[in-house]
Amino acid sequence: MPRYAPPSEESSYPFGHNTVGHNDYRDDGDDCIFPAFPSRSETKWIRPTTTGVIWFALVAFGSYVAIAVVVTVLFAVNTDNKGVHQGTAEYALYKNTRFKECYGNPALDNANNCTVIDSYLKKSMRDLASQGISYVNKLEYYDANLPDSQRISYSWCQVAGCFNDYKVVPSEPRSTAFWATTIGASTEVYMILLAALWQLSKLHKAQYSDETESCKMIEWDIWIIQLWELVSVGWWWFDFGRHVTDRSIYPAPGMLSWIPLWKYGYLLNFHPYSCALRHNPRAALAGKWLMNTLAFVQWVISVYIWRSNTNPQSPYSTYDCLASQISIAPGTSTCPVEQICARDLLFRSYDFAFSDESMDITDPEITMFVAFCILSIGIVGRFLLIGVLPVVLHLMGKGSVQKLRAKTYEHDIGYAGSVGGASLVCIIVGGFTTAGAILAFWHGRESAFVIDWTCKTVHVDLSAWRYYLDVEYELPLRAVKMWFNV
Repeated sequence: MPRYAPPSEESSYPFGHNTVGHNDYRDDGDDCIFPAFPSRSETKWIRPTTTGVIWFALVAFGSYVAIAVVVTVLFAVNTDNKGVHQGTAEYALYKNTRFKECYGNPALDNANNCTVIDSYLKKSMRDLASQGISYVNKLEYYDANLPDSQRISYSWCQVAGCFNDYKVVPSEPRSTAFWATTIGASTEVYMILLAALWQLSKLHKAQYSDETESCKMIEWDIWIIQLWELVSVGWWWFDFGRHVTDRSIYPAPGMLSWIPLWKYGYLLNFHPYSCALRHNPRAALAGKWLMNTLAFVQWVISVYIWRSNTNPQSPYSTYDCLASQISIAPGTSTCPVEQICARDLLFRSYDFAFSDESMDITDPEITMFVAFCILSIGIVGRFLLIGVLPVVLHLMGKGSVQKLRAKTYEHDIGYAGSVGGASLVCIIVGGFTTAGAILAFWHGRESAFVIDWTCKTVHVDLSAWRYYLDVEYELPLRAVKMWFNV
């Protein structure tokens, strides 16, 4: 009889339908339970190959995290902020951008160009323009309808210079003013997959342990991972509760914190948790259902958050208008202070692209999208394979549900397959996004800015040129949340 076999109704560890196997060489009271995939193999090359693949992924993600640490420190500590004085009236106007130099020194030929620029901005944003609003969200503008030979491009600085007579409106950012960044989103993925891969490596190593060796309990390194994930998930729910109470002040939490919950909903069936909970199967079963239920709820919430974040502008005001400083701000407006501050669209955040490429490697959504989709497909696919397919085949008269489910276990890749697949693709994508993070060293201080045609005002958003790590506002909190996947 093989050491690892599919579960049976007589299983002494009733966690539901999972691909488990019992060690037939150990006493029942000290039995280790492992997933059937990847199974223990007597073929010599399989164990070192599997171990090598896991460690390759661990080293790759560890390297990405190390680069993220270096970039974070360099951007937060060594960014040249000469001429940028945070907390001053000037900073309230121009934030961490170079808008002031472009606004104050318009190009000599701007008189003619500005007519074209104004027309293009209004034409390309008809919905907002009908409300008297347009915004600048990229480095270069040109009329795409013209042939290349006739196309004239205008730089961000040229566009900014066109509004040198508009009133610049001072403001103060809220926590919701910060867009997701490449380094923040990628680090979230890397940390989650690092933890999952480390636990997979421990599980794989234990599969090949001596049959006479006692089943080990939860070790200290796994306790550290569990503590980190407990803080991460708890913080996620706290932030989500605050976000629901006031979405304009409290930002939505991250979209991958459901993964640790799903992970433990699966791993509670196996070593080392099967050993730790073998004398309390009811608690183990309750824990499994709790983890899976919370994971599903968080997954649904994450899908909703994702859909709401695909808009290039925030749905609410993310900056507070500083009415008392408007009178001394440069430029002239045709509206009173009260009307300026009442313009909700003026104080929203607008996403800014440092690249005109359709596939931007600095896009923070790429790595997160890949991990989210692959793990979601793995989870849904496993549910359909193990939970739904046997029932459908049973209704078609193909046999009993129990026997059909036992057959489907042979094709279940489970936790290892889902994490492995996500890791493989994320390593490839992570190479590009890490390169994108390094390319940020060559970014300029450009940012989105909003034009109110009705009141002749301009509002400047914060620049993500250094992933907001040069912005002192809530910097320690934002940095810590980045490493806890919140």
